[in-house]
Amino acid sequence: MRILAIALNTFREAVRDRVLLGVVAVASGVLLFTLALGELSLEQEARVIEDIGLASISLFSVAVAVFLGSSLLYKEIERKTLYVILPKPVRRWEFLLGKLFGITATGVVFVATMGALQLLVMAAQPAWERGEGLGPLALTVGAMIVALGLGLRVARDATLFLVPWSFGSLALAATVVAGHGVAVGPALWALALNAGEVLVLAAVALLFSSFSTPFLTGLLTLGVWLVGRSAGSMGTMESPLLPEAVRSLLHGLARGVPNFQLFVPGRLALVAGPMNDPATYVVTSLLYALAYAAVLMAAAAALFRRRDFP
Repeated sequence: MRILAIALNTFREAVRDRVLLGVVAVASGVLLFTLALGELSLEQEARVIEDIGLASISLFSVAVAVFLGSSLLYKEIERKTLYVILPKPVRRWEFLLGKLFGITATGVVFVATMGALQLLVMAAQPAWERGEGLGPLALTVGAMIVALGLGLRVARDATLFLVPWSFGSLALAATVVAGHGVAVGPALWALALNAGEVLVLAAVALLFSSFSTPFLTGLLTLGVWLVGRSAGSMGTMESPLLPEAVRSLLHGLARGVPNFQLFVPGRLALVAGPMNDPATYVVTSLLYALAYAAVLMAAAAALFRRRDFP
């Protein structure tokens, strides 16, 4: 219950942050702009909209995880609210774990909300080309907006209402879009992998945040993410043009950092077929994310336990 209470408070604080609202607005604009980019392509409108849209969601979810992971713990210390919490019967590892769950929940809500918008954008392009009306899609957007407005007004906890609303919006959008002949499976698998990436990145950020400043935490977390996105390539690099010491360093980094390439496998890996089982791939990747996050949080708890607060 203590962990849940901290997670809920973290989620409430995160969704009220104006920076996060700005990220949501920019991400929504980028997803809508993919419609224009699709028109500039040659007979690949749907592919461009899907690829750029999902890549944008991935990048913006990374930004959300890095920003929240590097700032929320520091804010607790700066505002001295941590000094009120720690004397109570709350272990430091419980406090960190609650922060992780709250940040991850915020990232997952962001991914689900942007995923719903992405699916609707993917369906709008072929419907427009075929000369079909956009009425069902417009009604879906209207239903989402009305449900959000009513929920924020009626719900006892307006911020927590965002959790069921985001998943409900994603389910509604997926149902409507599937009726327009759009393959929603690969997009949904990609969104699930985004959630796993958010979990690991939040754990990385909290590890650094347990002993560092927000700026340095954000810088180190982004560095780990950039290296992790190249982990697969570095682990198999055998170019004779590189000195042996450099290759050994790259191989060591590939083994030590989280392999974020697992969470962006490419569309073909997420399409069901004779040689592909996307469900198995996504489940194993999410289990990897849980295991890696557990190791990182154990290290963060050990560091945070040794930290003295004046």
